[in-house]
Parts: sequence; C-alpha cells; structure tokens
Amino acid sequence: MYKIFPHKRAVKYYESLDNKTAGRINKAIEAISKNPLEGPHIKKLRGIHEGKYRYAMGDLRIVYRVNVEDKIILIEAIGPRGDVYK
Repeated sequence: MYKIFPHKRAVKYYESLDNKTAGRINKAIEAISKNPLEGPHIKKLRGIHEGKYRYAMGDLRIVYRVNVEDKIILIEAIGPRGDVYK
C-alpha cells in the first residue's frame, strides 16, 4: 500500500465536490494506493507531464506522481479532463 499525499490544489478541488463525486474520488484513490502504475483507468503521461500518471473517471482526472522506492504517491491535481493538465 502506498502513502497518499495530496497537493493543496487537489485538496481545494476535492473540498468543492458533492458527496457522490467525492465518494467516487475516494474509491479511485484507494485503487491508486494499491497499484498506482497499472490498471484499466491508469495511463502514463508524456510530453510536459513526463513522469506523471493519470487515473480517468468519466470526465474527471486524477494526476499524480509515484515514488516507488519510498512507496509515496503525490496527487498533483484532481479536476475535469480539460482543466487538469494546465
């Protein structure tokens, strides 16, 4: 199990969500903490986001970095597909 550390930008977006969506995000974060590198919703990003991963949930995305040696995940952003990569 990896430890999760959210960035303040991700926390701010998470706090603005309704309970149903927040529950979906919680389940996604739980899945990420078990296996952050592989899965049907996980994709390794390229280009300016090299070294990051994304977890897709409908139109929402969770963008994060993984430190495999220390078993740490830094959630950099949570948000709509079009805005999260900016």
